[in-house]
Amino acid sequence: MTPPVSKLLPPIFDLTELSAALSKLPPAAWAQPVTEHDEVNPGYHFASLVQGCRRKGAADLFEFVLAEFAPVWTAWIAKVPAHGFIGPHIDEGPYHERWHVPIVATGTFDNLPCQAGVAFPVAHWEPHRVDNPTDIDRIHLVIDRDVWVEVPSAPFQRIEVEA
Repeated sequence: MTPPVSKLLPPIFDLTELSAALSKLPPAAWAQPVTEHDEVNPGYHFASLVQGCRRKGAADLFEFVLAEFAPVWTAWIAKVPAHGFIGPHIDEGPYHERWHVPIVATGTFDNLPCQAGVAFPVAHWEPHRVDNPTDIDRIHLVIDRDVWVEVPSAPFQRIEVEA
């Protein structure tokens, strides 16, 4: 049986510990900017920590967070650059229980501010967006638990915004 993450209170992590782990992330861990959906997330970078339940080298840096969400299917550090955005979209399925742990909490997620160290769930099968109009890169640890969400799978969808 998969242990649940508390839905009553979001997990909260020490910002000093999160920042220290991020500072130890080797530059080589960062992938090239994602260009597959450039019109949705220009300049988006990520550093993979867990893929298909298999840990990568830098995963140990964030063990204190990953343990809280075990079992972890995928996890990565996501960077939205200063003055960047992730346009409204619905992620490709199938879907897992997803959580964000803000490390550098600039900008907004669905027009709501985030608090560094305070985890929050994301319904990535529904439309969502990120805006970072600040001069500082926005950095979150994104975790998909190895818990399937019973929502019909769909392809990636860009959501058009009316001007």
